[in-house]
Amino acid sequence: MASNEELQAFQNSTSQTFFALYTDWFRQMKSQLRRIGLTHPQVQVLAALQELNLKEDEVTQVMVAKKADIDPMTASAIITKLARADYLDRFPGKKKARTKALRINANGQAHLDEALAILSDFEKDYWKDQNPNRQALIEAAKKSL
Repeated sequence: MASNEELQAFQNSTSQTFFALYTDWFRQMKSQLRRIGLTHPQVQVLAALQELNLKEDEVTQVMVAKKADIDPMTASAIITKLARADYLDRFPGKKKARTKALRINANGQAHLDEALAILSDFEKDYWKDQNPNRQALIEAAKKSL
């Protein structure tokens, strides 16, 4: 059984401070993206797909998962949902018959552009916000460094 000292050390640890700050940041960011019906992982996938579309002739799910730094199965589920929502197009690949190639479409590009603008504004506002609770989290994280 953990002692009171061990529990207090855990509660006051650097990892707990960063977790509290991340949780606050994530909740706020999620709320901002909810306005346009996207999640952060969906934005990651759309951004990775767009970047790859600019560089590659043919983009696959595996390439998107690697670029977005997410598990291939998770990427597959996100890509399927984005395709159903008409944010990207899937079509037979030229290199391998079984592979589906991906391309962001005009609707997906418009939503990605909007999401990137929202996230840019959010990042600026979040870190300069004068909310005392948030500032306390930020200061605690800085002290932990």
